[in-house]
Amino acid sequence: MNRTRLQAGLLAALCIFMFWWRLGHLGLIDPDEPFYAQTTREMVQANDWITPRIFGERQFEKPIGFYWQSMLAQKLFGDNEFAARVPSAVFASLLVFLTWWFGRRMFNPRAGFLAALVLGSGVEFIFMSRLMLTDISLAFFISASVFCLWLALQEEAHRTRWLILHLAASGCAVLIKGPLGLLVPLLGPVVYVLVAKTRWPWRGPGLWLGIAAWLLITVPWYATMFAKYGREYWDRFFVHENWERLFNSEHTHNNHWWYYLMILGVGSVPWIPLLIAAMGRTVLDARTDRRILYLGCWLATSLVFFTAASSKLPTYTFFLFVTVALLMGHTLDQWLTHGFRSPTERWTARLLALSQTLSLLVAASTVSLMVPADSKDFIRDLVPVAYLVAGVSLIPLVLMWLRNTAGWIAATTGLSLLLVVLLISVHSDKIENYTCTRHIVEKVAAVRRPNEPIVTSSFLARAITYYHGKQPDGVFFYPTPRRPTQPYFTPHPPLHFLLGDPGVRDFARQHSSILVIGMARDMLRLNGTNSAVAGWCEPLARNGDRVLFRVQSDRPRP
Repeated sequence: MNRTRLQAGLLAALCIFMFWWRLGHLGLIDPDEPFYAQTTREMVQANDWITPRIFGERQFEKPIGFYWQSMLAQKLFGDNEFAARVPSAVFASLLVFLTWWFGRRMFNPRAGFLAALVLGSGVEFIFMSRLMLTDISLAFFISASVFCLWLALQEEAHRTRWLILHLAASGCAVLIKGPLGLLVPLLGPVVYVLVAKTRWPWRGPGLWLGIAAWLLITVPWYATMFAKYGREYWDRFFVHENWERLFNSEHTHNNHWWYYLMILGVGSVPWIPLLIAAMGRTVLDARTDRRILYLGCWLATSLVFFTAASSKLPTYTFFLFVTVALLMGHTLDQWLTHGFRSPTERWTARLLALSQTLSLLVAASTVSLMVPADSKDFIRDLVPVAYLVAGVSLIPLVLMWLRNTAGWIAATTGLSLLLVVLLISVHSDKIENYTCTRHIVEKVAAVRRPNEPIVTSSFLARAITYYHGKQPDGVFFYPTPRRPTQPYFTPHPPLHFLLGDPGVRDFARQHSSILVIGMARDMLRLNGTNSAVAGWCEPLARNGDRVLFRVQSDRPRP
């Protein structure tokens, strides 16, 4: 009992520091956080707990579950950055403890603790859990559903209870993200049942009661949406937001077969040596250990499905960090108990630890050489962080070389703690300059002329609306063959779109001047030699990569 309390206390401290410390210090990160925050604000102001809305119009990009969480947080803590991120921090903390609980039952108490420790100190898990995103609570319910199904397979006497919880958790996931909340928790387990040739778990009273729970959770809201909006809701949510994303890439530069493998690797820093070792053990042990086979089926099927889908983002497979954390926790437990399985595993872990350190040094050195010292580039500002983290990573490297596994675990966790301190505290202002629009919007009041319109780029339109208090008068974007008339995968009809330089020029001609809030590249492009508004741009303020400038229509054209 004392050891259990100690583990719980350590994990609680880890969660408080990694997810909650200075949670509302940074402004909302463009473009997704302002989108969800503005939607939440408008729903709260309208006291509408049914229909998501933004820019005064309904939007069907996500179901209602996440907005209920955000609206409740805003009611409790106010309309601010902290409240916006509270749901993510809550579910990230719960997910760490859920992983601990399940790891204890699937493996043993130490493996469960180590899995939770690895999960809560991985780079992507830390920083995504500090943002206003739907994927953190989705990961919690998907993981809970998969965990409960494993327990239904193992505990025949309690199968009814676990099946009900399995389907109820899936229902909550569907209420947060849609059909994926049902597909993902079933895909891996179905393959496992077929491969392991075990008895079908979905049977008996637990199945019917679980289906009833699933329907009770999901049907009321979806039925209400169909009753109110009918075919419009079907076409915009189920067809456009789900089906079409399978075949149409929203972010074409991400659409590669290796994309999610890269995300899992980079997102697992500083645990990469452990990740590769755990994957190697998974391949070998899945044939003889059904626990590993179950987790491996969950991992493999999800990777195949999301890789096959055309639309890819780092957050889509966020829940897989739970899967690999359990595999890594089990591997760590084996290292502590039996040591490395073979000289090959030992030397692979050592070389990967060395590579992780060298990669940080090479990255920092490359930026130092390639980017001018007086550059305002965000990457340049992080060079000292990379050097310091690379230097400190020598400690776990040495401990790995000395085969001091316990010391390596402690030092690697400490490396994550250091990274959080550096980025959330020491360098937070620099990060905000390049990721947030809050401060540049604050400068508008000092320079804006009476009734002067505000124009912004499509990338910043949601943030401008959130921080300025009303939507911009114009949103400019450069049309592409895929999106010739609007810049977003999901249309925002109330916004007034201006197509490229000619659109900005024509809008400026209707007023004596316009204020433009954009990225530095936007001003360069609008003021370039071949631009339709070249020579009309007057710089007013700059904050990191965000700029405020005026386009004067009363100047003579060149």
